[in-house]
Amino acid sequence: MKKKTILDENIQANDVPRVLNVFFPGRCNLQCKYCFVHKEVEYFNDINEESIRREVDIFFDYPGKQKALSFNGGEPLLEWNLIKKICAYAKQQARKKKLTLNVSIVTNGTLLKKEHVDFFSKHNIAVRISIDGDRKTHDSARPFKAKNGKSSFDAIMKNIDEIGIASLNFSASLVFGPNTITDLLDNIKFLQAKGFKQIDFYPEIYATWSAPELKKLKIEMAKIKQYYINIFDENNNLFKTSLVDVTLNGSAVGKQAHCGKIQADGLGNFYACDKVFSLPKKHRGKYLIGDVKIGIDNEKREKLLATLREKHAEKNLLTCSSCKLRKYCFCPIGQHLYYENMGIENLAFWRSSCAISKILIEAGLDVVKRLRYNDLFVKLNRF
Repeated sequence: MKKKTILDENIQANDVPRVLNVFFPGRCNLQCKYCFVHKEVEYFNDINEESIRREVDIFFDYPGKQKALSFNGGEPLLEWNLIKKICAYAKQQARKKKLTLNVSIVTNGTLLKKEHVDFFSKHNIAVRISIDGDRKTHDSARPFKAKNGKSSFDAIMKNIDEIGIASLNFSASLVFGPNTITDLLDNIKFLQAKGFKQIDFYPEIYATWSAPELKKLKIEMAKIKQYYINIFDENNNLFKTSLVDVTLNGSAVGKQAHCGKIQADGLGNFYACDKVFSLPKKHRGKYLIGDVKIGIDNEKREKLLATLREKHAEKNLLTCSSCKLRKYCFCPIGQHLYYENMGIENLAFWRSSCAISKILIEAGLDVVKRLRYNDLFVKLNRF
């Protein structure tokens, strides 16, 4: 019997990755304390336009007419000329192949200028800014690498105030941890007032929360949930959030059954998980699922993800398969491969990570339940 490949037209749409994340892991002008990307400048210098074009071509050959392309760092704007060329190429190829393509870029915002925004607006590219809220919160975790005493928050605010983001497709990505959880609602309100149309908030990726800290999280999430419900009841400065996206559509990070994303490094290599870039280059090979010469081995990809999920559940004594919230849960594979490669045993982390997921998911489910008949909510979330 002929072995089924990724190009087999009988593949179900839900089984086919629809997102290509291109990473530029080598350089960044910030040194965020919880950034998972391992920085290697010499590695970054080898990134080239032709390799990324081929990555795009291979990805576009997948079945399905809905595609998404995302540029991630390090800091992608440090390679602005390359980004422009790849964006233009991807748009051109999508038109030729009659694909619907959504393009986005994740940036720390400190280098953002009018020329960037003009290009993003012209090509309908979504901009995601990593910003944690007000000055105190943001600067405590996201200092400049040069240690020049300058505020990265001030740099971002200067840029977005000059640009005026209210009429643009800008979203905010906020990270919170045990030390900043009690400020989370105020930081969400701050970003809302700045005009961000989507505000997503995520826990620190490798933080272990104590029982008292988890209790604080539950209290704060109850406040955030009620605040979010109220803004729809009052039609007051509405914004989208992944808290709702996850509960409407399954996990935004990667479904437990099928991950909808392929990761690429700009050198012509494809990987199964974005957290591969938390590892030094020499440790990434075991998660390689193809390159621009041979294409993507989707069978290897699916087996690799399934094996990692099984190892994660077995090693960390979790009962994920019987959990009723499983389909909404953040994918644990990335954290698992990081800890596995570092040789770290951290059962306390997995217990707290599971508890965090349940608190966030239950809040999101309650928001959807309370607002599912609200016309503004339905329209904003298109369901």
